[in-house]
Amino acid sequence: MMKKVSRLKVSFGGMMYSHDFQLWYTYLKRRIEKGWRPEELSFLVGRPDHAYLDFEKMYQVRSFLTQESILLDRIYMSSYIEPMEFHRERYEVTEERLVRLHIEEDEVRWHYSIEIPWQFVSQKKSSIALQFEEWKAEKDIQLESDAMLHVRQKIEGLLDLEFFVHGAAPWQLFRKVKETGQVHLQIYPRHLKNVLYGLIQQNRLVVRNVEGRYSFYPVDRKMGHEKFN
Repeated sequence: MMKKVSRLKVSFGGMMYSHDFQLWYTYLKRRIEKGWRPEELSFLVGRPDHAYLDFEKMYQVRSFLTQESILLDRIYMSSYIEPMEFHRERYEVTEERLVRLHIEEDEVRWHYSIEIPWQFVSQKKSSIALQFEEWKAEKDIQLESDAMLHVRQKIEGLLDLEFFVHGAAPWQLFRKVKETGQVHLQIYPRHLKNVLYGLIQQNRLVVRNVEGRYSFYPVDRKMGHEKFN
């Protein structure tokens, strides 16, 4: 007897201009290609866990893009935008339209399906992938342990170099720790986050909100308080 696969289906909608949709789509595609989860992007931009997830759910897309697109391009080290050319009649004006996102989740993956209110200029363009599959990562305990050890050693080195003295942003730290030189060992933002918050629990780092973004500072071990120059 075949085991029945349980599925969870949710849908979201948001009003967007076509250019904003182009960027939203680009960032969704980038994230999935990296194998990162939305909360990992929230961490990298120094925001609460829900911030990037709200963006993917199409909540205040234009506002989020205005605040975060430059930093997101820096994180991905790319400013490439997925090419899209939509058909528009001469008399039409640019206006916000409703876009819908449907997510179907089961034990092994998320399936994304996007409904858009625009037509592509070329029929060839209509074949652009408006459906994605994101596979859930299989946790390898040894690889997770190796990744955490690598990040911890890198962060210890940065602490010794006083890299944190003036505050260190998550995206800056990730750039410092992500290269391992080992093909089989991949560092994800979650590894960095776990290490940093472990050091906070050990009273070696503190996290502060600086102009709406989280930044990490060292604790003076002798005095037991934050260390500033």
